[in-house]
Amino acid sequence: MALDTRLKIALRQPPIIQLDSEFVTGRMIDLLLETYVLLGFKTPVKEDVSVLAAKLVSDIYENCGFLRLEEISICFELGAQEQFGDYIGLNYRTFHKWLKGYKNSDLRYRVIKQIEQEKEVKALPAVSREYNEEKMNLLIIRRFHEYKNCPDLEIPLASILYKDLQSRGFIRNSLEEKLNAMAQFSRWRPQNTLHISEDDRQAMIKLKAQEWLLKQYFNSLVRLPFES
Repeated sequence: MALDTRLKIALRQPPIIQLDSEFVTGRMIDLLLETYVLLGFKTPVKEDVSVLAAKLVSDIYENCGFLRLEEISICFELGAQEQFGDYIGLNYRTFHKWLKGYKNSDLRYRVIKQIEQEKEVKALPAVSREYNEEKMNLLIIRRFHEYKNCPDLEIPLASILYKDLQSRGFIRNSLEEKLNAMAQFSRWRPQNTLHISEDDRQAMIKLKAQEWLLKQYFNSLVRLPFES
């Protein structure tokens, strides 16, 4: 499962501040032990891990209780990949640094903004088709110029934008073009070891293909047809 998608799912969970501290501490112990094993470190005795887990959970309740448990798992995985800088050993200072880095990360900020933008699109008032079309045009124009400025970045809500432009006849990809786009991502697999069903994998391939086709459309334009 793509990291952005995994984080979106995580953000639907209740925040840690709403969970029983004993349950959170037990889960923290599991995550810490998994991290030691993942990196090939000697696993400390459970009593030592329990002390570390209790201290980290206390910090989380005090400073970032808005985080979700699955976010802690994502945080530790990214930390192990040195996404939050180099580290020497696995100790309180290391895990505290990872939590601080994740809390302020571009990844978390980007995904939260995507969720907010998706809510904005869903919340567009059904006053009239013309009103909704105008709002969608403004969103597409913004995404178009963001992409033109930074073509290497992902396009938020790419699938929604693609479907809208296609339904209004601006994008006219043939079936062959769509199949070719999907073929480019046919070997896609999640980078982590989490299980993903074949249906979910195919859904992700379709989303990636739609984003690729949307980028091709944007690349062909200097200005959008409905841009004033």
